[in-house]
Amino acid sequence: MSEFKYHRGAALFVLCALPLAATGSDSVERKVAADPKGEVVISNVSGTIDVRGWDRNEVLVTGHLGRGVERLDVESSGGRTFIKVVLPRGNSHDGDADIEVSVPKGSSVEVTAVSADVSSRGVLGAQRLKSVSGEVTADIAGDESDVRSVSGDVTVRGNGAPIRLRVSSVSGSLDLSNIAGSLDVVTVSGDARVQMGETREVRGRTTSGNLTVSGKLTRDGRVDVEGVSGDLTLQVSAPGGVSAEVESFSGDIQGCLASGKVERASKYGPGSRLNLRAVEAGGARIRAKTLSGDVEICDR
Repeated sequence: MSEFKYHRGAALFVLCALPLAATGSDSVERKVAADPKGEVVISNVSGTIDVRGWDRNEVLVTGHLGRGVERLDVESSGGRTFIKVVLPRGNSHDGDADIEVSVPKGSSVEVTAVSADVSSRGVLGAQRLKSVSGEVTADIAGDESDVRSVSGDVTVRGNGAPIRLRVSSVSGSLDLSNIAGSLDVVTVSGDARVQMGETREVRGRTTSGNLTVSGKLTRDGRVDVEGVSGDLTLQVSAPGGVSAEVESFSGDIQGCLASGKVERASKYGPGSRLNLRAVEAGGARIRAKTLSGDVEICDR
């Protein structure tokens, strides 16, 4: 009888210990009170960062810390919440952490990552999202937002409301949709695609990547894009039509707005240009210039 009780007690001990072993020391959960329109600053070297806006005046951090991670710091003071994945001193690269951060939806958010993928949705405040080699995917609704990556791809979705947004990448591709307001796009070798809502201003710069801008401008909207060897594709309309000034040193200018209207830039030298006036004076304007890339321009 005593032996039965011993084995039963041992079995109960093992069963009770299993959930603790399953959670493991790498699982984290931290919760702090937060200002509903405060600032949340997040830093992680490697892994993933998933930011979600919610209807609570608190910040909740959950996730898993891999081997090589020393700890997770979460602090809140003076309307600002700081979240940092800390690696041991002298170990600045090894150690993955996958964290999910729920923030008050009215917060502004700043994320800094090296090789961590970054995602964000449901945040209404300004966002400043930066990653070196990780991918960035974000729903952006806040004014004065900035999304940057060096070699990772960037996907940004707007909600159609006017904002000021800057997006840049060196070699990663850019995919922007439902953006309205004022947009600044910079890429070196990565391709960029911009699909606009009713936008007031678009500025685009590319070196060797292709840049495509499509959608609607406001009546007084502006598009100003430049490239070196990348192709420029513009499918832009506006109330009252658009005026266009397009130049290419050695590339072609084509499209429905260019048909039969392209001129040589010089009688004896290379280059071509297009000067097109809108139906309504003082209306929307497009300026495009490239060195060796082609330009395609159309209003449909």
